[in-house]
Amino acid sequence: MKIIAVLNEKGGCGKSTIATNIASALHRNGKKVLLIDADPQGTARDWRAASPADADLPSVIGLDRPQILASSLKNLSADFILIDGPAKAESMAASIIRLCNNVLLVIQPSGADLWASAATVKLIKAKQEIGGSINAAFLINRANGASKLSKLVKSGDWNDYKIDQFQTTIGNRVAFAQALTDGISIYETQDGQGKSEIDSVLKEMEEAEWV
Repeated sequence: MKIIAVLNEKGGCGKSTIATNIASALHRNGKKVLLIDADPQGTARDWRAASPADADLPSVIGLDRPQILASSLKNLSADFILIDGPAKAESMAASIIRLCNNVLLVIQPSGADLWASAATVKLIKAKQEIGGSINAAFLINRANGASKLSKLVKSGDWNDYKIDQFQTTIGNRVAFAQALTDGISIYETQDGQGKSEIDSVLKEMEEAEWV
């Protein structure tokens, strides 16, 4: 069982959008997937609750306290567990990082997102320094290719954390927001480019041997 966390200390960067769609992509590929909503706001749980009755999507459970998360994981069985992490909850983020194999650091092209990611990077580095096995990579979300800041963030010139950065970027697409509201994944929409972007992220995760 591999555990993949989707994290950033900053709220509103699109962690739930990425987590629900990556989980859905793995589910569509025939994997047994469980999505854990570790955020008290419960966005992933709301997403699944809004799903059509016949939706073929991964299951979601809420485990939004560190002690409950750690004890519950021992009793779960899946090929992949995706954890949708909370914002501004360093104790929970620390618990998630202790438990997971891989961390996807979701950032938007904004200074606030880059600054907020430092807290999570610090936790990842701390685990690595004591010999813990964990992989991490930045994923740029809601990118606008025309903006100067988007170009800078995509270039990776800002990234002096020695953390990988996926080449794929997720565009600022209405279809992602609508899919989250409707309880479906991007694959149930007509947005071909959005589907391609999630496929590309999954390919990079495969190449990195995360999945």
